[in-house]
Amino acid sequence: MQLASAIWPASVDEFPRHSANVREDISSFIYSTRHVQDELGHPAEVDYIVEAMVAILGDEDAVRQRHLYSVIYCTLAPLVHEGGMSHAYLELSQFDAPICVFPMPCAGSTGPASLFSNIALGNAEALSALVLFQMARPGTPIIFGDASGSTNFASGGFLEGSPEMVLQTAARGEMAKFYNLPDTQAGCLTDAKDHGPQAVMEKMVTTLPLVMMGVDLVQGPGALETSNMMTLEQIVVDDEIACMCRRLKDGVDMSEAKNYCDDICDVKPGGHFLTRPSTAKACRSSEFFMPQLADRNTFDQWVALGRPDLYDKARGKVEKILASPQKNPLPDDVIGKLEDIMRRADEELKKNSKSQAPNNKWFDKLTTLSKVEG
Repeated sequence: MQLASAIWPASVDEFPRHSANVREDISSFIYSTRHVQDELGHPAEVDYIVEAMVAILGDEDAVRQRHLYSVIYCTLAPLVHEGGMSHAYLELSQFDAPICVFPMPCAGSTGPASLFSNIALGNAEALSALVLFQMARPGTPIIFGDASGSTNFASGGFLEGSPEMVLQTAARGEMAKFYNLPDTQAGCLTDAKDHGPQAVMEKMVTTLPLVMMGVDLVQGPGALETSNMMTLEQIVVDDEIACMCRRLKDGVDMSEAKNYCDDICDVKPGGHFLTRPSTAKACRSSEFFMPQLADRNTFDQWVALGRPDLYDKARGKVEKILASPQKNPLPDDVIGKLEDIMRRADEELKKNSKSQAPNNKWFDKLTTLSKVEG
C-alpha cells in the first residue's frame, strides 16, 4: 500500500469556473512534486494539461513515459457513461495517461439496496469502462478503483464514512487482484463535519480493512464532510492513521533475528529487560510504532503541556511544513510557461459553451469496430 503517493487537487472558488480544472491541475504541478490525479469534464481541457506536462518534462515522449498525471473516471450509476468526460479521456489516452475507473453506486439509491448487488453493479460499470478505453487504444493503463457508498435512509444522502462503504471498496480491491490490475480504493473517509472523534473513528474504520487486504493505494486522506471539504490538519492526522494501519498490516516478525529467548534465560525470574542491548536496539526499530501526534505522556505531563489534543499537534506540524522552503521547485521559466497556459485557458475556454457536444469521432470509431468484430 502506498501513502500519499498522489494528490487530488482541491477545488478553488477563486478560479474561473470554465477553466477551474485546468488551473487546479497546473497549480498542483507548480506547488507539488507528487503525481497529480484529477477529473476533466471536456475534451477542450486536454490540450492545456498536455502542454503543461510538455513544458515540465520537455517533450511528448517524456509525457508518455513519466506518467506525471492520471485521471479519475466516474461512471454515472446506474450503468451510464458521461459524454464529456469519456471523450476527454479518449483524447488523453493518446498520451498514455493512466485512467482510474471509479464507480460510485450508492446502495439503496443509485444502486440496489444490498451490498452484494451494488458491488456487482459497480463492477459491471468498471468493466464496461475498461472495454471502452481498451477498444479505443489497446494498452491504455487502467487502475481499477471504487468509491461505492451507502444511503443515509433518514435523508437519502450519500454516506462514505460507513462500514458498508469500505466493505464494498475492499471487494473491488479483491476484484482488481482477480483481474491482475492495479487499484485505488476510496477509504480514510468520514461524514463528520469537523475535526474530532467522529472523523478519527470513521477514518480508522474505513482505512484498516483496505490496508489489511493490501490495496495499492487508499484515496481519502484529508477529506471531511463526505469529501465536500478538506483541511491540512486532517491530512496530517490521516497520515498517522495510515501509518498505524500499515503497522498492523506488517504484523509480527517471527524471523530468527527477533528470537530474544536467550535474554529471557539471562534475565531470569523477577528481572527486567530495560538494560538489555536488544531493548535499546528495538526501541529505535520499526517494530514499535512511535506516533507523531498521539499523546503518550503521563496525565500530569499532559496537563503541564496545556492538555494538547491530536489536532493541536497536527496544526503545529502544518505550520512547520508551510514555513519550510518548497522542495524541488520548478525552474522560473517553466513556471512562467505554466502561468501563460493557465491564462490562455481562462480566455479560450470561456468561449466554449458548456453545452457544446464533444466531437463524436471516438464513439464513431468504436461503433465501427464493434460492427466489424461482431
